[in-house]
Amino acid sequence: MLAFYIDLFGPLYWMSKCQTVTAGSSGEAEIYAMDECVKFLLELVQLFAFLGVKDLFIPGVNIIYNDNQACINWSKSLTTKGLRHIQMKENHVRENIANNFVSIHHVDGKLSSADLFTKEMKDTSHFIELHDMMMCPRFQT
Repeated sequence: MLAFYIDLFGPLYWMSKCQTVTAGSSGEAEIYAMDECVKFLLELVQLFAFLGVKDLFIPGVNIIYNDNQACINWSKSLTTKGLRHIQMKENHVRENIANNFVSIHHVDGKLSSADLFTKEMKDTSHFIELHDMMMCPRFQT
């Protein structure tokens, strides 16, 4: 299962789907999800550019938060032996990092909003905390 969540002044888009390939590790699964996220961000930026509002909504580097340290290390070319076999198509994540389109940051697993779409919520307080984090107003009017 791969999932990501896009936040732009509040929830904008989320995706959750079964992976088309079997991942050999949780780090590899996270890399596939990050690849899909970067693809969507590229499409979103193209749409905003077409509408003439790109600089208003996406003025700089897009930050992607991930709770998997192996995935973050891979994105920064600190590949471990276990992740050396990742296909070249996923390397466009690294290319977009090099081009300053995206930046990958670690987020604690308890704060990962994508968990709402990929994990069974057994802890109601965790679900409520994630819900409140996503649905709170970002700015005062």
